[in-house]
Amino acid sequence: MMRATRVWKRAATALFGLVVAFFDASTLSAQTAPAKGVVRPRTAYEDLQMFGQVLNQIRVNHPDSLDTHALLIAAITGMVRAADPHSYVIPAVRLEPGKEAELRAGKLVPVPVEFIFVGGTPVVASVAAGTAARKLDILPGDELVSIDGRPVAWESSMELEIGLAGPKAREVALGLERRRQDGTVAQLTRLVKREQAGEATAVPVATMLDSATGYVRITTFMGERVDKDLHDALERLEKLGMTRLLLDLRDNGGGSVEEAARVSGEFLPKGAIVYTATGRKTDVIDTGRVSRSFWQSERRYPIVVMVNAGTASASELVAGALQDHDRALIVGRATFGKSLMMRGFPLADGSSIVLVVGHIKTPCGRAVQRDYRTITRRDYYRLAGADRDTAGRPSCKTKAGRVVYGGGGIYPDARLDAETAPPMWVAQIGEQTVALRWVGGWVDAHQSALASLDEFLRTPSLPADAITDFRAYALRQGVTIPAGADVEARLQRLLLPAVANSKWGDAGWYRAEALMDKEIADAVKLFGKVPSAK
Repeated sequence: MMRATRVWKRAATALFGLVVAFFDASTLSAQTAPAKGVVRPRTAYEDLQMFGQVLNQIRVNHPDSLDTHALLIAAITGMVRAADPHSYVIPAVRLEPGKEAELRAGKLVPVPVEFIFVGGTPVVASVAAGTAARKLDILPGDELVSIDGRPVAWESSMELEIGLAGPKAREVALGLERRRQDGTVAQLTRLVKREQAGEATAVPVATMLDSATGYVRITTFMGERVDKDLHDALERLEKLGMTRLLLDLRDNGGGSVEEAARVSGEFLPKGAIVYTATGRKTDVIDTGRVSRSFWQSERRYPIVVMVNAGTASASELVAGALQDHDRALIVGRATFGKSLMMRGFPLADGSSIVLVVGHIKTPCGRAVQRDYRTITRRDYYRLAGADRDTAGRPSCKTKAGRVVYGGGGIYPDARLDAETAPPMWVAQIGEQTVALRWVGGWVDAHQSALASLDEFLRTPSLPADAITDFRAYALRQGVTIPAGADVEARLQRLLLPAVANSKWGDAGWYRAEALMDKEIADAVKLFGKVPSAK
């Protein structure tokens, strides 16, 4: 491994030196220019010459003293961004010396919020389970614009994680922007305590919805224990009498393709193909198979898998594999449409690039990746999960004769309609943390009625006087909640999980949410359409 690393560094250094040699030339030859009127494709060598010409003109003629290396990194970043929406550059860490080592040694504590960079902007991806930050109304999609009042200066997730680290329990003010459905932008500030998230489970809820139906939600395929968390959850539910499974992959942003293969082993026989990856010349560069299977007679129960536009990457591979092998009914809405194999390559200055090196397909050969070459990057993300007609899409038939579609995510076998966008008063409740502040006081005042989560959820609704009290509290905070039966139902869906979370943490939140979720109720009705497991 060490030898391979040295080889990479030597190769990267040699290439870097070649580029610098071009940059240092005061003039570059134009002898390779084509004859007048003759059009021919430019060679990579000629393009590199032109790149060097531009940098040289800046160095010679620009009136300001510019950092040549910074210009180079900016150009590399632009090149990588132009390749596709997912490849990216990880700059060399520009932080005070020793801070990264202190973080890794546990002397500093990170903020329990995970960010990804979209178009150069840090965006909340998730908030760690079991932390105080989960109660602060920080939502996936919120954009980070300031830290303790200062604009964000870092350019990669790694730099951001290290830069935000500090003494344990000390708070940091995160300035966030939330883009609402109506196009307006809410400016938010959240005081987040630095704390270790601990080893959060990828399966935050595994419960029985009725005497036969087990419900399991997988929130990520990051880490090395997703398959173990799932296996343990399935065994618990099987002991409780589960004879059919509702597997929820909604809003699961994916992770490791290896974990996708291991998770699929809970439901597919050993050797079953989960995915194949092809490179530039369409050669197969990787095949993911089930290496360890729990395919037993008692585990061949019907499975319904829930997906939506937030189902991406590795979670799409699991859904696609179960669909192709006729092992599950996929319900919901079209998934995000990301199925790319990526690999990191180090550069000479300590930075690196993470590039797409292959396209991943489902077992029957469906390409899941959406088109990104004919639309803008903004539209690529904006249109994720948008209704897409299957006409003209690549398709294949499963062994059971079902037609399944590719070329734009995993298409569900049965569609579930999403709940309409929340009205403004719901957005105000979240953004102003009205529900959060009310819930804490209500829980404190009703401890005797909250002795058991099972008992609390036996009748999944808050008493009428609680709803009345919340309405009055919201009005005092400047939020007017309209009347109507649909509003009452929405308030129950909003407050019941919040109360359960305040008292019992994530376990309470997810169990209460499962009981209040209309999509889950609709999905349970579709078990009769599940293909038979063979």
